[in-house]
Amino acid sequence: MKKVAKLIGLSIILLILISISTLIDQKQSSFAVVNKVLTLFIGAWFPKLFRYSVDLVDNDNWKASQRKLERAGILKKNTIIRISFAYLFRIKVDGKYFLVPNTRSHKYQPVGGAYKFCNEEAQYLSNSMSVENDDRVPVNKTTQNDYRLLVKNKHLRDFVKRFDITEHRENGSNLSREFEEEIFSTGILTKKSFGSNLSYRYCGRHMTDIQYGSIFKHFELLLADIFEVQLSEKQEELFRTLMEEKSDKYYFATSDEIKSFGVSTVTNKFTDNIATHTPKIITENTEKLGKREKSSPQIEVSLN
Repeated sequence: MKKVAKLIGLSIILLILISISTLIDQKQSSFAVVNKVLTLFIGAWFPKLFRYSVDLVDNDNWKASQRKLERAGILKKNTIIRISFAYLFRIKVDGKYFLVPNTRSHKYQPVGGAYKFCNEEAQYLSNSMSVENDDRVPVNKTTQNDYRLLVKNKHLRDFVKRFDITEHRENGSNLSREFEEEIFSTGILTKKSFGSNLSYRYCGRHMTDIQYGSIFKHFELLLADIFEVQLSEKQEELFRTLMEEKSDKYYFATSDEIKSFGVSTVTNKFTDNIATHTPKIITENTEKLGKREKSSPQIEVSLN
C-alpha cells in the first residue's frame, strides 16, 4: 500500500506541474523563466515516477531486494547468486515439533531437503541460463541434481519463474523421498508400522531477500516450501512413543526452543543445537509465508 500511495502522490504532483507549465506557456513571455524552472522540476519527477512504477511491479520482497542492490551497483548482470530451494515438513505432535539431525552440522532441523530436478531440466538450465552446480557443496550420488545451484543475476527472475512451472522436478504431488530417507532409512520408524500412505498439505512459501552469505561467500536466495504432515491417530501414537524415548536420531522441540535455536539461559545451555532455518515451520510463522492458499487440499501419496 505504501508503494501505491507514493506512486499516486508522485503522479498527482507531476500532473499539477505539467498543468501549471501549460498555463504559463499560454501566457506572456515574461513567465518564460518560471516555465523553464517548472520544466526542470518535471524532468526530475519523471525518473522518480518510473522508479516507483517499477517497484510496484516488484511485489515480492526478494525482487525488491534485488532491485535495491542493482541500483546501488552491488549486483551486476553477471553477479553469481547461490540458490537453495527446498521443502520442509512440519510434523507437530502435542505442541512439539519433530526434528532430525543435519548430516553435516548435526544440528536438529525439520524433515525435508533440497528439491531435485530431472536430467531434462538440468540440460535446459545449463543451455538456457548457464546454471552451474554449487561449488561449495560436493556433488555426489546423494546431492546430484539438488536445487543448490549458481545462477547469474540476469537470469534469476527467469530461473524462479521456471522453477514454478517446470514439470521436470520434484513437486508437491509427491515429496515422500526425504520423508522415507530421514525417518525409515534411519530406523526411527519402520514403514510397516507407519503404514503405506503419507498425507500432507501445503502451508506456504518462505523466501529470503537476496543477501550475502558469509559461509558460502555468495549472494544467496533461499526458498523453502512448508508442508504440514497430516498424521492419522495410529501415526500420532507412533510419534508419542518416540517422544518418551530419548535418542540422538531425533528431537521434539517446543516453539520457544526453536525460536532460541536450542539455547536456554534458564538451564545454562548456551550451545545452539537447532538449525537457523527451523523457525520457518512453526505454526505462528504461517502468516508470514507467501503463496498461501485459503483452502489447501490434502495430498496423499503411497510409500514405496
